[in-house]
Amino acid sequence: MQTPFGIWLPQVTVLRCEQFEKAVEAVEAIRERQCVVLQLEGLESAEAQRILDFVSGATHALDGQMERVGEGTYLFAPSGVEVTRTQP
Repeated sequence: MQTPFGIWLPQVTVLRCEQFEKAVEAVEAIRERQCVVLQLEGLESAEAQRILDFVSGATHALDGQMERVGEGTYLFAPSGVEVTRTQP
């Protein structure tokens, strides 16, 4: 993708979140303009919700997008990345 700063090659980071520290890694990746697939399967629902709230809040503050892609799996995209979902 061409940007005013040159060519930007999008990257995708997949994180299986087992503790809150991984949520910080997810936010750092989004700040570095990477897409993040966050897997929360197997966590207690309260901990999963806490992580989801943190990452989605940071993504929103950075003008990014969040999309649920499966049970306990979410896609976070930085600003400038368009996420579209096709209907089956």
